[in-house]
Amino acid sequence: MKNFREKLRIDNIVSGIGCAVLLLFCFLSIAGEAGLIPAFTPAAGDSHWQSGWRGFILGASTSVLALMIFGLIRNLRAMRSEEKLKKLYIKCNDERTIQVHASGQAAGMRTSLILGIVAVVVAGYFSVTVSLTILACVLTSSLITVGFKLYYHKKL
Repeated sequence: MKNFREKLRIDNIVSGIGCAVLLLFCFLSIAGEAGLIPAFTPAAGDSHWQSGWRGFILGASTSVLALMIFGLIRNLRAMRSEEKLKKLYIKCNDERTIQVHASGQAAGMRTSLILGIVAVVVAGYFSVTVSLTILACVLTSSLITVGFKLYYHKKL
């Protein structure tokens, strides 16, 4: 249980740093929209696009911030109570849950790669730049997947 408590402590530190960075993004987005920081605007697009982009940044940052705060509170509550710590340990280390997550991630990755290849072909009829960009993303994802498969094949 001591190792798990240490893992939670490190997770809390990382989450705290992540929350601080996301709060900075939220502040910069709001300040950019208010005109307080004119340098924090996208280089391309008109004012409507720039405003929409800042809104997207604010919404995405706020959503991820809420999830991180939720996880941080859950970890802090578990660290204060031995009973909650044991329940969280069991939940995080349940073999069935771990296998379900791994299977879901593998199926999701395969589906993303297949749909990416389809998108490369379809986008090629409309824009070479978009098609090559999607191809680069698919290639990068494929290489990362192969790299991790090789790593875990040797590790396990």
